[in-house]
Amino acid sequence: MVNLPFDKFLDLFKKKVNLEESNEYVELEVDQKDRPIAKMYVKYFSLIKFEDSGSVLNDIRSGSTLLFIKIKEIREKGGIEELKRTISKIKRSADAAEAQVVGIDEDYILVVPNFVKVEKGEILSQIPQA
Repeated sequence: MVNLPFDKFLDLFKKKVNLEESNEYVELEVDQKDRPIAKMYVKYFSLIKFEDSGSVLNDIRSGSTLLFIKIKEIREKGGIEELKRTISKIKRSADAAEAQVVGIDEDYILVVPNFVKVEKGEILSQIPQA
């Protein structure tokens, strides 16, 4: 879905549709230049082997991506040494980009750009049932 200001939408609508000639649904094409650019991206990765970390590193270097990284498979299939090597490589790139690396639990890490602050909240032991 493209988020356009109403006046731009109205201009596009007027250009594409002549209301007097048609009673059908009309599909509007939107130029890429009219599409808003995201200020931040959120991506999910599941690392299975050390070589999979390349695209993660590129996103860390971009400085505008929040990354959820599942590390369970690399730990189970590659072992602790491959997991340590991969996380060390991710941490070095994060340090260079001034990003923060946070362990969520034993299966996930979170990498956030330098303009995002991660704070640990309290652990909720029970959620009341409604």
